[in-house]
Amino acid sequence: MISQFKPLSLGLAVSVALFTSGYALATPTTQAQSTVGQELQTSAAAQYQNIQLEQRYTSSTLFEHESNLFWGEGKRIKVLSTTGETLAYTQESDHVHPALTKHGRKMAQAIIKVDHNVYLGYGFGLDTPVMIEGDDGIIIVDPGESVQMAEVVKQQFRQITNKPVKAIIYSHNHIDHISGVRAWATDEQVASGEIKIIAQEGLTAAVANWSSNLGTLFGHRTSYTGAKHVEEGEHGTVNDGLGPRFMQGDISFIEPNVTLKDRLDITIAGVPMQIVNVPSETKDEVVVYLPEQKILHAAEVLQGENFPNLHTIRGTKFRDPSMWFKGIDVMRQFDTEVMINSHGRPVEGKAAVDNVLTAYRDAIQFTHDQTIRYMNKGMTPDELVEVVKLPKHLASHPWLGEHYGTVAHAVRQIYVGYNGFFEGDPWQLEPMAYEQRAKAFVEIMGGRDNILKTAKAAIEADNFTFAAEILSYPITVNKQDMQARELKADAYKAWAAAQVNINWRNWALNAAAELEGTRDFSNMISFASVDVLTALPSKQIFDMMTSTLVAEKTLDVNMAMSYQFSDTKEAFTLEIRNGIVQLHEQALDCADVKIETSRAVLNQILMAGPNAQKVIAEKMVADEFGFAQGEMKDFGRFMSYFDTPMTPEQLMLIVR
Repeated sequence: MISQFKPLSLGLAVSVALFTSGYALATPTTQAQSTVGQELQTSAAAQYQNIQLEQRYTSSTLFEHESNLFWGEGKRIKVLSTTGETLAYTQESDHVHPALTKHGRKMAQAIIKVDHNVYLGYGFGLDTPVMIEGDDGIIIVDPGESVQMAEVVKQQFRQITNKPVKAIIYSHNHIDHISGVRAWATDEQVASGEIKIIAQEGLTAAVANWSSNLGTLFGHRTSYTGAKHVEEGEHGTVNDGLGPRFMQGDISFIEPNVTLKDRLDITIAGVPMQIVNVPSETKDEVVVYLPEQKILHAAEVLQGENFPNLHTIRGTKFRDPSMWFKGIDVMRQFDTEVMINSHGRPVEGKAAVDNVLTAYRDAIQFTHDQTIRYMNKGMTPDELVEVVKLPKHLASHPWLGEHYGTVAHAVRQIYVGYNGFFEGDPWQLEPMAYEQRAKAFVEIMGGRDNILKTAKAAIEADNFTFAAEILSYPITVNKQDMQARELKADAYKAWAAAQVNINWRNWALNAAAELEGTRDFSNMISFASVDVLTALPSKQIFDMMTSTLVAEKTLDVNMAMSYQFSDTKEAFTLEIRNGIVQLHEQALDCADVKIETSRAVLNQILMAGPNAQKVIAEKMVADEFGFAQGEMKDFGRFMSYFDTPMTPEQLMLIVR
């Protein structure tokens, strides 16, 4: 059975395949030993520490309710209703690690009441929207990951109360925590102040970053993280770690009209609350504490019942672990009797809450501190992952299963975050060109046929990632080598079946689909949202253009284009200067092209997408888009210097 694991050692069959070709292998055929005497097996903690994550956790302090929907006796928390459905895959399968199956069984759809006026829409998507009922209205914390998902939860909440929405709180900027906002509010309600949208002051800039600057790449990599190019079920995604499934749909955004820096004490609809910035997964993360009810909404400071993504393999800026665990210490100061989260099940009881928070912050500090300790001994990332492993009391804690983040990939990012990519050996500063290196390695390894023979033997010995690594070289040399590609895909699919970490599993399955040429793009995740773009401040709309300049076409170009908006009284100039674009927050007199229009018209142009030129022509006829300097051909010339993003079909991450 696939889920019965073997040590990751170089099998005799691989050794024979190499030695018969006359190439000695430097890696010993016996299991390698790390510097602290632990066997080097796999980098998934549940496997290398032999922890039985599929067994039920038992503790007199922290225990699961018989409903399997929360932690505690049920003195305050009640399951109000269930739908009898789940979006997670919960069947036993040789293609799914049993720990992942168990993890998915925690995610049944339910409306959970944690106090007389606080309700959770649990299991309806990746995120858990929360409704707080006040005297004359409701407050929504995290509106949901899409308008459609939010509407489903809204229907459930509206069976409890029809009171109007008074406020929406974004816990942080990530797509699954903001995108359902238009199910709850309109632009007019927010502009008038009828509905408050509350967030930390850095949220809008962070939304601009993921929706524009690297939106193409992040969206593509997130699709790999969610295995969106393969079927759902035992051969694809089984749950999303944080929750059952990311429910795709319309991505909406309305800019906050109430922001805080560090803390906001506010009463809304008669409900006093403290909204506190706790930098952790993101710098704009806020938690919500209800002091009269002793309820803490921990946002995504805790990433559900998982070891956190101290680094996410989909790609993001450095997440500082020391900032993260110190943020949890802030939360530990609250007098909390019930803790709810954006992901994961609620926890009842002071001792249980303290147990979870303490274990969570200790695991982060342990990973951070021990990585730093061994870095100071000169260890590089490949060595660090051998020695930095959670002690058993943390690795076996039910809120620290490595279903979402892993210690291994956190350790690598901590090294890079503090020290950069350079590990100290100068060849890394000027390595052989990418494709030339692949050709040289293929030659050194005895040629393409010997690599395939060795890879087949490695797969037979369950050394799946070793097989995938060596197959990368012939594929780089000949990207149409379908035999090598399909063999590498086989290695990844076999490796995926053994993973307790959903992100590792999903990347492997999507990688296999890319190698086989079977990617399905109908279900992919895209961060590109016209609604988000039109809601962003004008400065960020123009600022995102600077990183799309085709520099090699403009090394001898000096040209500027300015926009003046009649409705917002804003003005901006993009100045191309010998291969770069400088953004000025004013209209420069020297601009070659001067456009007079409105931000409202720009929004219509953005919403038109591929029909933007038609909209511009219509607005010119209506005298709503005009040139005070230059003309249409000059505008066209200026815009021709900017790149267009690759399509998802063109963007290859594995076959390269």
